[in-house]
Amino acid sequence: MRCAICGSGRLSPVGELTSSDSMQKRLRLKFARPGALKARPTFHAGFARACRDCGALLPFLGEGDRRRLDAEADGLSGVEGGPGDA
Repeated sequence: MRCAICGSGRLSPVGELTSSDSMQKRLRLKFARPGALKARPTFHAGFARACRDCGALLPFLGEGDRRRLDAEADGLSGVEGGPGDA
């Protein structure tokens, strides 16, 4: 595995990723709401590696969220204002 920013192969081992001391406050990947009354599809990024050369943080989904993302991926839409919006 290589760093997506600088290409270095010097990455840390996988660590737990939280946004505070609370286990409930994990980083989340959210997509556009699929309908007016439906919740936004959300996936928790609970793990990460850090590049030992440039310091970039590379977050990962846990296995359960990765499987759910894979199952739902074809029906997901990007959020407005993100890269690629014209």
